[in-house]
Amino acid sequence: MSKLYSVVRFKCPRCHKGDLFVNKNPYSFKNAMQMPDRCPVCNQDFQIEPGFYIGALWTSFPIVIFIMALLSVLLLIYFKMDLNWFFVAITAILFLLQPIIIRLGRAIWINVFVDFEKEN
Repeated sequence: MSKLYSVVRFKCPRCHKGDLFVNKNPYSFKNAMQMPDRCPVCNQDFQIEPGFYIGALWTSFPIVIFIMALLSVLLLIYFKMDLNWFFVAITAILFLLQPIIIRLGRAIWINVFVDFEKEN
């Protein structure tokens, strides 16, 4: 098991079994970002300190930059899209991907501070 597995599957960084988010659907806007206080499997604290996930902004920003660079190459060079339509398209795409990007940022951030522990 790797940290990449935990990040991509939104699993607990310590046991890789418990879910990081209460609702698996990132587009369920009522509780899309709600996380349990602790992992239901290994009891790892997900709320390590007040404001802990503010640091996740530092991990979600590079994700946005990567998506923008990829879309820029794809839409401007490959599809030769008009610049005005490009800005509309990239804004709409990033807006639609925002719930997933925020979740990825949080998953990466907690994985930086919590290590995987194999069962004994």
